[in-house]
Amino acid sequence: MPRATANSDLMTVAEVARLLNVSRCYVTRLMHESRLGEVIAVDGKKHVLRANAEAYHRDRQRIGNTALREMTRVQQEAGAYELGDKNDDE
Repeated sequence: MPRATANSDLMTVAEVARLLNVSRCYVTRLMHESRLGEVIAVDGKKHVLRANAEAYHRDRQRIGNTALREMTRVQQEAGAYELGDKNDDE
């Protein structure tokens, strides 16, 4: 099991949950699925490397931003952002 150089290199389940804006249960699931890298036990508590959690966060943000751009493109092509005649509201 690799050792982190300092406690600041590690994040607890709660810290990762705050970073990702998800529940602690979801973070535990991500850990169980090995999506956050190796789980490191310190004093009986689960931790992951900060670099792994931050990389996962950046990846999720990139995926979300790509999906948002695609959704906006589709909406624009469908005319969802076209302005109607000002008299339409009357």
